[in-house]
Amino acid sequence: MTDLSIRLSAYLDGELDAVEALAIEALLDSDPEARAELDALMAANTIAQEEFSALLKAPIPLALAQKIKSAPIDDIAVELPARTSSLPRWGMIAASLALFVLGGTSGYFLKDQRTSFNTGSNIVVANAGWLAQIADYHAVYSGQKRHLVEVAATESDHLQKWLGTTVGASFSIPDLTKFGLTFEGGRLLVANGKPVGQLMYRQADGTVIALCLQKGTTDSKTSNSGFKEQTIKGFDFVSWNANGANYVVIGPGGLPNLSDIAAFAATEI
Repeated sequence: MTDLSIRLSAYLDGELDAVEALAIEALLDSDPEARAELDALMAANTIAQEEFSALLKAPIPLALAQKIKSAPIDDIAVELPARTSSLPRWGMIAASLALFVLGGTSGYFLKDQRTSFNTGSNIVVANAGWLAQIADYHAVYSGQKRHLVEVAATESDHLQKWLGTTVGASFSIPDLTKFGLTFEGGRLLVANGKPVGQLMYRQADGTVIALCLQKGTTDSKTSNSGFKEQTIKGFDFVSWNANGANYVVIGPGGLPNLSDIAAFAATEI
C-alpha cells in the first residue's frame, strides 16, 4: 500500500486532524488519480462491509457464543495459530468475532453499555464515520470569530440555494432563537468524499452549535429514522436521517439541551 493509500484510508476513517483532512481534500480537487484511488478504496470498503455482514449472519456454534458472551471483555485473549491455512472454518470465524468484540466498535455484547450523553453517564461510541470528520472541522471553526462562516447570515437565500445544490439536498434554515442561538451563516465541508453543508449558530456566551447535512442513501420519502446521540472527540452529536439526507447537530460536550435543539431543527429544516 502506498503512502497516499494510507493517507486516503485514514481520511475515510476520520483519523486525520482538520489540517491533514483539508490537505487531502485539496489534493482530491486537483488530482484525478488521487480521486480515482479514493473511489477504489471506498468501493473496496463497501465490499468488505458486505462480506463481513454476511459473515456475522452465519450460524455460530452455541458453545462458542456462550463462551464469548460469558467472558469478561477485559480478560478475553485472542491467539491466532501461526499457520492460518490449518485453522478450521469455525476457528477463523471465532477469531473474527472475538476481534470484533475487542475492537471497541460497539459490538453485540457492548450494546447494553450504551447510555445517553445527556444523562451524565459514559457512552460507548459506535463507528463514527463522517461524524468524526465533522468533529475535526468543528474543533477548528468553532473557535473562529471573523472567519466562522464562508457565507454570512445576511445572504441566507444565496447560502440556502448554494449549499442545497452542492450537497444535493434541499433544506430550510431553522430559526433557533428560542434556544438563545443566533444564526451566523454557513460553509461547505467535505466528509467521506461527499459535500456537507454546515449551518453555524452562536450563543450569547460565544458557544458555537452547528447543524450539518449530507445527502444520504435513503429514499426521499423516508420519514425520520429517530435520533442517535453520541459523543465523539469531546463533542456531543445528535444525528438523524430523513427525506433522503443525513443530519447532525454538534455542540460542546455536556450541553444540556442539544437533543431539544435537534428535535426542533428536524421539524424546521
